[in-house]
Amino acid sequence: MANTMDSACHFLESLQRFDLSMLLRPCQASVAQLDTALDWFSDLDDEAIIVRAPNPIAEALRSLPQQDRKRIAEAVSSGQQVSKQHEDIRIEVLAGATATGAAALLSELLIHRAMMIDVATGGARIQEVDDYYRAREARIRRMVPEDIKYENPHADLWAWYRHWSEELPQYKDRRFYVRQLFGAAIDAIAQGSSLPSEPREATGWERVDRALSKARTQLETAAAEEDFQAIGLLCREVIISLAQAVYDPSIHESIDGVRPSDTDANRMLEAYIAYVFPGASNKEVRAHHRASLALALNLQHRRTATQQLAALCVEATASTAAVVSIIARASPHQR
Repeated sequence: MANTMDSACHFLESLQRFDLSMLLRPCQASVAQLDTALDWFSDLDDEAIIVRAPNPIAEALRSLPQQDRKRIAEAVSSGQQVSKQHEDIRIEVLAGATATGAAALLSELLIHRAMMIDVATGGARIQEVDDYYRAREARIRRMVPEDIKYENPHADLWAWYRHWSEELPQYKDRRFYVRQLFGAAIDAIAQGSSLPSEPREATGWERVDRALSKARTQLETAAAEEDFQAIGLLCREVIISLAQAVYDPSIHESIDGVRPSDTDANRMLEAYIAYVFPGASNKEVRAHHRASLALALNLQHRRTATQQLAALCVEATASTAAVVSIIARASPHQR
């Protein structure tokens, strides 16, 4: 599956379709055989390209023009043995999965673009979809980083209606206008956004995973210094919960002999990791959590906190959670 996805994404990137590649990376795709009954006596196996995607990517894939879905079908087929040339993909939702970061923002922009074109070219009625448009517009404005140009002047679809009815009498002009409106933002995100990467695999510790997910979500919408400081506090809470998940006072003795409090993440993790990785040769492993905790504390109290520092803090905290999770899976001394 991983090789199929890598091959498909490389295919799209070779065509400069970085937008489609970004959409496809968090998905699962395969060439599948479907049973199609012809009559009571015989069956025929039909072949299809199945793309299983988290939301909102699944909705974004459905909103793509037919030629873009065909290009994804070609990408998934590349390097695979297929019985025919595929013109489209079948999209299924990955239950319980939600995309975040740049892929989620790109999806929202593509859905937004498709909705504006649809209502202006004889599709959905404005009163039926305007609530969704306004809610998505608010999300997009919270998520778009400062260094990416997004200038949509239409706060709702009625404003868009007034513009097209006065300025854009033909469908082709409306399509062109909307594609130009979203083009710069979509290209900037698809070709290398400042948004964080997709989150790592869950650790299995509920409080750790929940707080880390919340930190990532807040990073996408944070705009002011106090927002970034709050992310530092969340990252500190992640590390405290992580320490509480693995530390056992009956087994793990603190290095300086002081019994850690329930929130003394540094001493708890030092004691735990020193027990599992004793000796001078493992000092780098033991230093890892200290650096991420120091970064979280610095961000929490820094009145000049920035998005870049917050992003670094979230990734450092996620890295520490991943490292401790790896250690815990191999160690019998965990709670």
